[in-house]
Amino acid sequence: MKSFETYPSEMKVYQDRVSGVTVRQLTSYYCDSFHAYFTNNGLWKNGTEYLFISDRGNVRNLFTVNLESGVINRLTDYQPGDRTRIGFVNDFNPIRPEIYYLRDNKIYAYDVENLKSRFLYAAPEGFNLGGGLAGADGRYVYCVLGEDLSSRIYANMGASYVGFRETFEARPDSRIIRIDVDTGHCDVLWQEKCWIGHVNPSPTQPTFLTFCHEGPWNLVDQRIWFMDTETCKPYMLRPRKVDQEMVGHEYWYADGLRVGYQVHRRANGTSYFGVIDYDGKNEMEALCVPFPSPDHIHSNDYKLIVSDAGSTIKLYRYNGTDYDDARVLTMHDGGFFHQSSHPHPRLMPGDRQVLYNSNSTGYVQLYLADVPEDVTALPKVKDVIK
Repeated sequence: MKSFETYPSEMKVYQDRVSGVTVRQLTSYYCDSFHAYFTNNGLWKNGTEYLFISDRGNVRNLFTVNLESGVINRLTDYQPGDRTRIGFVNDFNPIRPEIYYLRDNKIYAYDVENLKSRFLYAAPEGFNLGGGLAGADGRYVYCVLGEDLSSRIYANMGASYVGFRETFEARPDSRIIRIDVDTGHCDVLWQEKCWIGHVNPSPTQPTFLTFCHEGPWNLVDQRIWFMDTETCKPYMLRPRKVDQEMVGHEYWYADGLRVGYQVHRRANGTSYFGVIDYDGKNEMEALCVPFPSPDHIHSNDYKLIVSDAGSTIKLYRYNGTDYDDARVLTMHDGGFFHQSSHPHPRLMPGDRQVLYNSNSTGYVQLYLADVPEDVTALPKVKDVIK
């Protein structure tokens, strides 16, 4: 494949100190290297390559790592010392070898085979761009325009959510936009005076997307919203059932028709994993072990869920009624101070491996852990983590 630079494998293979499973540390350069949010699928080349972001060379660029050989290729060519604000989302257009990224409040399309970038759209004055995921038909990329509040609120969401509550309370002008990837034409699909985040297109249905009302989970009016872009009339998915109930970390199942999420009830200390159809039907929730905090979860369906709270990457197996006790897949042993250091685990297709970040070595690195055939053979978190 074409690249600006190729690095030899940095892979280190070891057995986890608690579970014994095989873990591959995919990167080990002395800088932060990470995959973006857990809802973003960076697989490429029939699942053999994975997109990731790295600051190696004192500049942020986009890379791929071969999951078998460990060979790394640099796909973008920003030079050392470049400090222009840039945001890669490590997710492909499903019908062309193209990804979308934000730079200097503009969105660009990037051809990863020809290593060429083209301008698509610039945010209007007074607004900031966020997001950048393509829909299932590859025709559009979806973003959020958010009112620029920097003149009155200091915010650094990457650093332990500084300004999070203040931004929520400010009720900024927020707009979901759809950008044509061929022409750059932009349509405003939805606008409201509420902080909007996490615009996630369905991986299989071209007009389906979810978004959230961002803010403290127990205070937002309603976290998860569904919208069909043919009608642009959002409606609530899984409304709050009891006061202060926390619902969030929504994501699409692999079928693109169902949405997974987690529920926490502080009053009685219970937690649930849930799934609901895009139309609000067939809601199913099952008890799981309470989390130490709302953590990131992901799954391909309802059978097996991964999460990352505390120091462990955990697996939860559905037994037909609820979820078995949390099992330790591997110890990530990392911290959560900055967004890039969040593990953000993602179950790979087929549920045989989990991809995650960890800063346990001092820098954030990328890891891939094998999932055993018998998940119940893994140690229970409550038995080994005190």
